[in-house]
Amino acid sequence: MNDPELLSSLSDETLTRRAQRGDAAAFDALVQRHAPALFRFVARTFPQRTDCDDVVQESLIAAWKALPTFAFRSSVRTWLFSIASRKTVDVLRRRHAVVVSDMVQDVATTDPGPVELAADSDFLGALSRELARLPYPSRAAWWLREVDGLSTAEIAAVLRTTEGSVRGHLQRTRRHLAEALEGYRP
Repeated sequence: MNDPELLSSLSDETLTRRAQRGDAAAFDALVQRHAPALFRFVARTFPQRTDCDDVVQESLIAAWKALPTFAFRSSVRTWLFSIASRKTVDVLRRRHAVVVSDMVQDVATTDPGPVELAADSDFLGALSRELARLPYPSRAAWWLREVDGLSTAEIAAVLRTTEGSVRGHLQRTRRHLAEALEGYRP
């Protein structure tokens, strides 16, 4: 009954309910479905890429342990992002000195020429530096909205704040990035 193909076709809610009853294969299916997005989120909001796997793993372990108390007040996806956000903040708090690394990897899917590659690389480097200068909630809100496409309500749930606060973070972050990256406008 735990055929991987069958499990992958089930909804998040069904998989979660099965996992709550102790079905480890159902939880594995949830992990397979959501771990890549969690890793991208942590990698883009956590300055040291070498520790991202650990943060995601800790998040998934915490999710497994907390699964019996999950009450479906949000989607499983939002709940997992929330756990990953808290684990990221926990690690950032434990470390006072933060080293900035390249947090932007996604580039256009077409094959640009050398001039475009250099311009893209310069822009992505500048974007990465500017995002790294922002406080974690602003950086996380921006990534969750612009990259992962979460709604304001979902971001508020992930960051454990209000929707108004999320809108403020997004507005200030967009304004800051527009000003800081003005030289890259076409």
